[in-house]
Amino acid sequence: MSNKVLLTGISGWIAKHTAIQLLNSGYEVLGTIRNQNLIEQTKETISKYASIDKLSFVELDLLRDDGWDQATKGCKYIMHVASPFPMKVSNNRNILLPVAVDGTLRVLNAGLNAGVEQIIVTSSIVAMFRKPNRTNPYSFGENDWTDENWTKGVGDYFLSKTKAEKAAWDFMESKGMKNKLTTINPGGVFGDALDKKGGTSIEYIRQFLKGKFPAAPKFAVLISDVMDVAKSHIACIDNKNVGGRRLIVGKEVKKLVELSQIMADAMPEYSKKLPKKELPNFMVKLISYLDSSAKTMIPDLGIIMQTDTTYAEELLGFKFKPAKDCIIENAKSVVKLGLV
Repeated sequence: MSNKVLLTGISGWIAKHTAIQLLNSGYEVLGTIRNQNLIEQTKETISKYASIDKLSFVELDLLRDDGWDQATKGCKYIMHVASPFPMKVSNNRNILLPVAVDGTLRVLNAGLNAGVEQIIVTSSIVAMFRKPNRTNPYSFGENDWTDENWTKGVGDYFLSKTKAEKAAWDFMESKGMKNKLTTINPGGVFGDALDKKGGTSIEYIRQFLKGKFPAAPKFAVLISDVMDVAKSHIACIDNKNVGGRRLIVGKEVKKLVELSQIMADAMPEYSKKLPKKELPNFMVKLISYLDSSAKTMIPDLGIIMQTDTTYAEELLGFKFKPAKDCIIENAKSVVKLGLV
């Protein structure tokens, strides 16, 4: 069997970074894409950073069985990175579940049918830390799960990531193959935007630089470098220590106002547009009625999260980068691409 990797959702930001690192490490990559119109754009971006001689594409839909068994044949590894991450929050908590949960199970089932050796799923810390009645500050770790029954605090995205990851573990355990699965759980992912397609976290940086936020919500999150997230996927390959583990990837927890200060220091020409103060919580709640993207932050306003990721660094064999570097890289790439 070759060292071929099936990489789902290759047109996505984290997946493109992962594809680049896989190709530069000598792996053959078969990227799934739901719309063939995205193939040329994806190929063009990746080709700037890696040889695409070992890159191929297949059009597949996470909502349909067609083609998954065929695509996984001959693959030694699966990296399931594809997952919806909308900017806006839907009033329907279940709207993302078909593609997130059913899609994950579709990929895993096809992988086991094809006899793949290892499956790495991109999850998130949002599957771990959201629960009612937390202390402040509060700590979470590998064994924690978001409370999916907390309807007030767990919206569509949080619910989809939690249910999808739980479904993956339950499925692999039911097959007696839990050790073939590893999940990568980053926080807020920042870093080189690569191209104009971007992602939700890139959009937040863009809006900050454009001066959309006169003040920053009192929201803090674990900052994850996109290069570290991609590298973590590759570091799992043939790594016997990571089977059955949930790996939290990220170095430091930062408030949004601290991210703003990092950008202002590195790019003084934008400092006037960047927020220097924090918004009162009630203002964020008022804004959320007009802009549903603000709803995501409300349950965590004013609360500081804590987590120790040294165990993941030890299992993966490398140290995660500090927040400052990837925030600056993110901001500069957004400007370079003309997105501001």
